[in-house]
Amino acid sequence: MTAELTGFVGLSVRLTGFDAFDLHATGMVRLYHDTTLDQIGREAIGRFLADLESVGGDPDRLVDETSRDIARAITHLWYLGVWPQLSRPVHAALGREQANVAFTVSPEAYTEGLVWRTFHGHPAGAKAPGFGTWADPPPDASAPARAGAGRGNAS
Repeated sequence: MTAELTGFVGLSVRLTGFDAFDLHATGMVRLYHDTTLDQIGREAIGRFLADLESVGGDPDRLVDETSRDIARAITHLWYLGVWPQLSRPVHAALGREQANVAFTVSPEAYTEGLVWRTFHGHPAGAKAPGFGTWADPPPDASAPARAGAGRGNAS
């Protein structure tokens, strides 16, 4: 893997809260990296990275509107597999020729979105969880109380 892709994964770890292993497991690193470069441009990405570095690498401390929108777009991409529409002022400031529209980057991006992993869900019609798995609560979820249990019903 190139240093540029490694840097993109490091940035994505900070933006998504998922570790590098989980991001690589999606199989989307190269596609998301290339999509980001295509939509934002190398020069703007460089300014964004410098801005992020100036706030200690904490995306929550970004003040610049363009940097905040870039961070939002990359995060959106990872979670939903969709490149979002940028705010009009940011799109204008970037001076990019691409249309400012949201789009799904690939069919696989939907199924590999991090959103599904946040609640141990599965994309409808794409990744079946397996027979009978619906009967068990998701990991880290407590089982709901049964109706009538604990009410002290006496016969």
